[in-house]
Formats: sequence, structure tokens, C-alpha cells
Amino acid sequence: MNTFISTNVPFVVTKTVSNANGFLLPHNLYNKVKTVATYPFKEFYLQDTPVLEDFKFKMHKNAFLNDKLTIQAQLIKKQDHGYLVNVIVTKTKPSTNNQETICSALFGVPLEIDFYKQGKTAC
Repeated sequence: MNTFISTNVPFVVTKTVSNANGFLLPHNLYNKVKTVATYPFKEFYLQDTPVLEDFKFKMHKNAFLNDKLTIQAQLIKKQDHGYLVNVIVTKTKPSTNNQETICSALFGVPLEIDFYKQGKTAC
């Protein structure tokens, strides 16, 4: 694999994904990160994308209500048994215009030999 594949997805912390105090709930962020982790290789599969297996997820800082986050997913390495996808969630600091890391994750994607599912047709 010689191409570099990455995805940037904006994410705004709303009341539905935060608690009563305005803190982003980690399980909601994890669900969004897991979804975005499939984006770099989704175009290689004709039907269903494979299930993400091995993962490491680490929260570095809290995010709050109305924070604008960027979820970056990169297909970084091909292994013998699959691929690795690195995901970083960042937030821009308003005073310095620097990126602050909210969380990071690393997912393993199995390499499947059979890309097609055999379906039944009406004929």
C-alpha cells in the first residue's frame, strides 16, 4: 500500500452527547471514533465493512459543551493479518490557535479474503 489515506470529520459536543455538567461522555466519543475509523478503508469493500477488532482508546483531556472537535483517521500500516487505523481527536485552543489532543485510538482491521457475500436473488 503506497497511498496515504486519511479522513477529517468535524464533531460538535451537544447536549445529547454530554452529561448535565456539559462534559462529553466518553462512550459517545468512542462510538463516533469507532465509526470514523472505518472511513479510510470503507471504499475498498463492496458491501459490509469488516468489524474492528483490536483497539486501544485513551482519553487525554475532557471536552465540553459546544466544543468543536476534529476527528482524524489515518490508515497507517498494513500487517500480515490486516490494517491499522490511527484516530486522533483534537480541539483548537482559541487563544494560541494550537491543537489540543482530546483522545487517541488505534484500531485493527482484519484482512478478509472473501470480499463478496453470496446473496439470494428472486430469480
